[in-house]
Amino acid sequence: MNFSFTSPWYLLGLIGLALPILIHLLTRRQQTRLKFSAVYLLQQAQKRSVRKSRPNKLLLLLLRCLAIGFLCLALANPLLSSGGLENVLTSRPSAHVFILDDSYSMSAASDPGTLFDRATETLAELIEKLPGNHSFSILLASDPARMIQDWTDDPGKALKWLKAAQPSHRTTSIGKAVTGAVELLNAAPQENKRMFILTDRDQNGWDRDEFPTAFVKDARTQIKIIDFSGYQKGLNRALVQRVKLKQEFLTNRRIIRVQATIANLLPDRAIMQLPVTLFVNGKRQSESTIDLPARGESTHEFAFPLLNNDPVSGHVEIQEDALMADNRRLFVYQPDRKIKVLVVDGDPRGVAHQHDSFYVEKALNPFSSPMADIEPSVSTLSEFSQRDLKQYSVIILCNVRDLAIGLEQELEKFVLRGGALFIGLGDQVDPKYYNEKLGMLLPVTLKSINQVRTEDKPFHLLTQPSEHPVLKVFTGNMLKEMARIPFRTLYTIESRRGRPFEQPMRFTNRFPALIESKFGEGKVILFVSSLDRDWNNFPIHPTFLPWIQRWVKYSAQSLENISRHDVTVGAPLVLEEMEQPPLVRSPGGKISVARKNPQSPPVFEDTHRPGVYELYQWTGTPAAGAAADSPSPEPKQLPADARRMGSFTVNFDPAESVPGKVPVKELSPYFPGAQVDYSPADQALNAASVGAGVPLTTLLFLMLAVMIFWEGWIVRKE
Repeated sequence: MNFSFTSPWYLLGLIGLALPILIHLLTRRQQTRLKFSAVYLLQQAQKRSVRKSRPNKLLLLLLRCLAIGFLCLALANPLLSSGGLENVLTSRPSAHVFILDDSYSMSAASDPGTLFDRATETLAELIEKLPGNHSFSILLASDPARMIQDWTDDPGKALKWLKAAQPSHRTTSIGKAVTGAVELLNAAPQENKRMFILTDRDQNGWDRDEFPTAFVKDARTQIKIIDFSGYQKGLNRALVQRVKLKQEFLTNRRIIRVQATIANLLPDRAIMQLPVTLFVNGKRQSESTIDLPARGESTHEFAFPLLNNDPVSGHVEIQEDALMADNRRLFVYQPDRKIKVLVVDGDPRGVAHQHDSFYVEKALNPFSSPMADIEPSVSTLSEFSQRDLKQYSVIILCNVRDLAIGLEQELEKFVLRGGALFIGLGDQVDPKYYNEKLGMLLPVTLKSINQVRTEDKPFHLLTQPSEHPVLKVFTGNMLKEMARIPFRTLYTIESRRGRPFEQPMRFTNRFPALIESKFGEGKVILFVSSLDRDWNNFPIHPTFLPWIQRWVKYSAQSLENISRHDVTVGAPLVLEEMEQPPLVRSPGGKISVARKNPQSPPVFEDTHRPGVYELYQWTGTPAAGAAADSPSPEPKQLPADARRMGSFTVNFDPAESVPGKVPVKELSPYFPGAQVDYSPADQALNAASVGAGVPLTTLLFLMLAVMIFWEGWIVRKE
């Protein structure tokens, strides 16, 4: 058993206990001097007369001295413990590493303040109570873990930092912080080494693979885990998981559609009528309610008209709960005035109107007007490999035999990001190439060519009213005219197992005429006949122009959809579409230059703050005498030649919001061979000490009361 004290009052207690002994010794010495004097005889006579009362006075003196001792010891707030980790405040020098969880889950509401406020107050109290011969260091446990206080025995700087500290916007990484703490303790010269982890025990931050397999050398590691989750006020019920934006080109008015996915974090209770609000450019745009099943999610779509071509920024917000950080999700969007389409001609010929791309190009922009909604560009097959696909929303393949090696992967990336691929077949198409190389994109295989003889009846489209967004405008006479279009040749197709697709158009013999499928964020559309006059007369029919335009507008997304980045806090942004490192203006106004390594795209890593980041192209050059690959100097403000290239948002990582705590009984396996002590934060605070133990203050005050009562009883008896 060990005793520890939190103040110097115990010294006065020891003096109080020793006082009776000191008085007794002084009295005995005085008695020796008077033994052979005349006064001695008088004293002996006096002693005989009061012999009966002597024991009571000595007892009173002893009781009073004990009362003084108990009072001083009670004021020292002593603790009785079993040794080990709890008996921290010893006279032997020790090294302490404090790991403070500053992830955004620690910003959950408490009473008062947040969990992080509670943790910093506790840590400040622990540091203040360390004796002068103890050194300490502080690590932050948000990802990436980092040290904010190296070894020191002076608490002044650390206490000042803790007073102003705020939780970060990052996720938790307890394992990486523990690894850093082990390295610090291994380098510390003290024999006694201890580690303290102040956290909310959130499951997301305890990845076993990130923890070290070995702990402090030549010492029995002592680890104290202080849990603040019990202070959380209320529940974190829901979060805005993701937000997607899309520009609607198919309607006459330009419309932005915002799809917000809300997740219910409660495992056993549905949330009904949860308010969801859309804010655009700082103003409340729309509000609705949503029902969420237990541990499920639901998507709500907002729509608002686009009045100009300026960038749109805003956020989707839900009703407040215990954790405010995940209740909103930011977005930024740069709308397009035009749809940029790349038409790839697989069989260019000497006469313009005989090109496979001729009718498609003319239908997309009949008058070659710069004011048209669609801007087509024609490319030959040899030129296609030199094109930057990120500059287009839709790619149309017209009778293309095959593609250069590697282009099929580029097409897959293009569609995955949100691009649209429209394929028209023809006599140049190699079905084996399409079935093998484009198998990831196409949910069907090309079987064979069906061609009718001149004397036989051609294929005709099965025309009937449709609710499909593209076809619903074709009604009445337009459908009758489309039904008369002759198709002499087409490909039959066969579906791939497990690959869903739709058939918006068919022939009268029930053969599919056009199929539509999703791939990633984009669409793939296959027309089983040609887009020129080789296999049908559709391109010269009046309905071909609205038909092809509506399919392009329906499948197209703006370039912002295809190139925009959904970045979470702390994740690096790789700017693959840029060769030169751009300037980046952060939400706080800081101007930075994206890092550029040789033979790799620029990377921007300072994404530790949620908000809207803006990208600017500039002509900055390395300073005089610097190497050609050295980073350009970062300007303090945007240069005059800086041109805005786009923007992106940084949002919280939803993984930190997922409910669940590491079970207390499973904490020890994270620290093999170490002595692990767990305590809720309220117990750590009540102990008012770095180590936990049984407080003796109440018992000592009780003993003091007993001494006073006993003294009064003896005096009254005499």
